[in-house]
Parts: sequence; structure tokens; C-alpha cells
Amino acid sequence: MVVDQALVQDLLRAVTPMDAYVGSGFRVRIDSADTAFGDGVALVRMTGIASLETSPVGAAVTVFGAIDAVRIEPRSGVLRCSVAILGVEAEDAKALGRNDPIGRLTEALAHGGLSMLLGGLEIPVRVENHLSIPAVASKRLQIVAEDLPLTVGAQQIKVFGGKLWIFVDVALRPHVPSLGAKG
Repeated sequence: MVVDQALVQDLLRAVTPMDAYVGSGFRVRIDSADTAFGDGVALVRMTGIASLETSPVGAAVTVFGAIDAVRIEPRSGVLRCSVAILGVEAEDAKALGRNDPIGRLTEALAHGGLSMLLGGLEIPVRVENHLSIPAVASKRLQIVAEDLPLTVGAQQIKVFGGKLWIFVDVALRPHVPSLGAKG
């Protein structure tokens, strides 16, 4: 499967602005997001404002993350992506308190805060969960039509050329006869 960075960027733009309490006393509002897929990293850059829950002032922040894992939902065919935090930059860290506020904010985002903010990054794809073999009837060849159930799973991701390349593993799913079937 191949996913273009423009699709991921459009999905992120559709959900901005995002606003959530991310833990450790921080609230983050993301106003814009963009992507850059290249050199082995699916970079996600989000910009906005971070503040302490009790403070009306905040600091402009940029949150850098990377898509680091994907899985395919078997029923819906949705590609679910995990985004790992790479780092956070702030224009005025003093507005976020003392004692390494950027480190504490980064840690809060890394330990579930980004999930509260971003939710699961879902990319709509279509994955067939069966293989249909049509019947063939000729003088030399006879093939009975068959519908084979498949299990499809994401195994590995690579990033280059502005695209997220997802390598999948496909296997025949064992046939489970229904309770009323004889056999």
C-alpha cells in the first residue's frame, strides 16, 4: 500500500484546530499541521499554543512527531497510524512555568497526551479481505469458482519519495464452517 503525504496532510488539516488537556498540567491547542515524508521519516509538524491549565497566557509551540507504526483494521479496512513524539519547541518557555517546562510538556505528550489531542490518525484505505477466483471451463482446463477469505496485516513501513509505503502480509484465513453446515 502507498499513502501520499498530501493525503495525510489533508486529513490533519480537516481536524484542526485541536484542543485538549494533555497531562502534567498542560493544555495544548494545535492550529495547523503539515507533513513531510522523506529520508526514512514520516514527519508530522503541528503548531499552536501550549499553556498551563491555570494560566490564561501560553507559548507558541511546534510539536514534531513521526508516524512510527501502522495497523490495518480487518473489518473496516482503515489504516490506523501511531505518531511518536520527536520533540517540542517553544518560543517563550518561561510562559509554561519553571523546572524544564518543555521537557515536561514533551513527556506529557509522549505518555498519552498526543493521543488525547490528535486521537488515532486514521487513513481510509480499501483492503479486500477475500480473493475471488472466477470459474474457468474450457476444453483443457476446468476451475471451480472460489471465494477465499484472507487475513491482511501491516508488517513494515518505509518512508521515501513523499510517500508512506506499507508492506503487508497476506495469508489465507482458515475456513470455519457454520454451525448448520454439514461436512
